[in-house]
Amino acid sequence: MRKDENVLKMIEESGLDRIAGELKELTRLSNRIRTEAGDDDKPALGRSKIGGRPDLPGGTEWPLQGGRPLTFIAQIRLEDVPWKTDLLPQKGLLSFFYDAADQPWGYDPQHAGGWKVLYAADADLLQRRSAPEGTEHDGDFEPLNVEFSVQTTLPHWNTLAVRRMELTGDEIDLYIKLMEQITDHNAPGFPIHRLMGWPDQVQGEMQLECQLVTHGIYCGNPIGYRDPRRQELEPGAEGWKLLLQIDSEDDIGMTWGDFGMIYFWIREDDLAKGDFDKVWVVLQCG
Repeated sequence: MRKDENVLKMIEESGLDRIAGELKELTRLSNRIRTEAGDDDKPALGRSKIGGRPDLPGGTEWPLQGGRPLTFIAQIRLEDVPWKTDLLPQKGLLSFFYDAADQPWGYDPQHAGGWKVLYAADADLLQRRSAPEGTEHDGDFEPLNVEFSVQTTLPHWNTLAVRRMELTGDEIDLYIKLMEQITDHNAPGFPIHRLMGWPDQVQGEMQLECQLVTHGIYCGNPIGYRDPRRQELEPGAEGWKLLLQIDSEDDIGMTWGDFGMIYFWIREDDLAKGDFDKVWVVLQCG
């Protein structure tokens, strides 16, 4: 699938002549996910959706954190997705759970377990499930139907890949204008949900955060980024890829922090192996 020629032209005309070629190479395809009100009483099992109740293979245990069920966030039927990287399974169902009550931010190694991603290779042998009886549960979000479209995305200026280009102050200003132009083209209005591609970053860079935190380094303040292990670990940061971005959906009470987003990240090697047990989540809000 080809990248959006309009986005590539925006890069060419951005005034960033020194790095325009690199920026074109840096663009990534992404599946934008738009939503509309759904109904969990009559949908086909295994369809892609946000909220509602999950469809899981028989015998699959509902993910728990400290004995309390995680909240079902979304499921993606991979056959529904118009663009898939070769590393992503080409069929089956990905189901995403998160601790919607405590909302771990992901900057602390102790936040591990506050989310879960399940993969079912056969999306035809499923049962619609409710959280286990007798457990304290915050309840389900109302279901939303989803529709996919393919977009071409560019990373935020404050990411490892862009910082490596050593932009001048004037170039940063031009880059910010370019990003605003691409956002207006790709995603006018909210919410902005995505599968793969570059995230719509609200705060700081996330790939390095995932790399450091998953190696036991607390990143809730700048001290973690000065850890002596950073030099050794940083080269592996770009191996982290966005798997799913879920925006706040105020109409169904799905609000992350102060109307922010949650981002499910996965190492490229784990994605290639179909290993979703090591996914890391970051919450960001303005």
